[in-house]
Amino acid sequence: MISGGSRHGNGGVRRLQRGLAAIEFALVFLVLFLFIYGLATVGSVFYVQQAVSRAAEDGARAALLVSHDIASNDSRVQTVIYESLASSLVTPASAGTTPASRLAWLRTKVTPASFEVNISNPAQVTVRVTYPYRANPLLPPMPMTRDLIPNNLLGKAIASRPS
Repeated sequence: MISGGSRHGNGGVRRLQRGLAAIEFALVFLVLFLFIYGLATVGSVFYVQQAVSRAAEDGARAALLVSHDIASNDSRVQTVIYESLASSLVTPASAGTTPASRLAWLRTKVTPASFEVNISNPAQVTVRVTYPYRANPLLPPMPMTRDLIPNNLLGKAIASRPS
């Protein structure tokens, strides 16, 4: 009888330990998941920032190649900036996977007013691209962290004309 009773007692302890292991796993998993998701969110902001900077560089290069009498709102420069953004993965998955669908999405979400081409100095062109990141994040923010995501990401490039 004693051996049967002790076996029943050990089974209860094992069941209790299994429940405790499940609780420990849930807590560790939650902390680990939040950490990894936070890293992915910060990484996506940095990625989009790099894509916006590259789009500004492409726009500045295009502004130099277009002509010396470029207007500050030249559609050719805007097209190059849009195409540069569409070639990167700054659009959400719902925008589509083809460059044409991403380009169409960008033209609806990012207005040409977000692009500034400054030609006040004839020797150089300055291009600024503003991307509304908070309105179009790659990853949805975690609860209570929406204020940590930047409203806009800014890319700026200066290209000098050869003399």
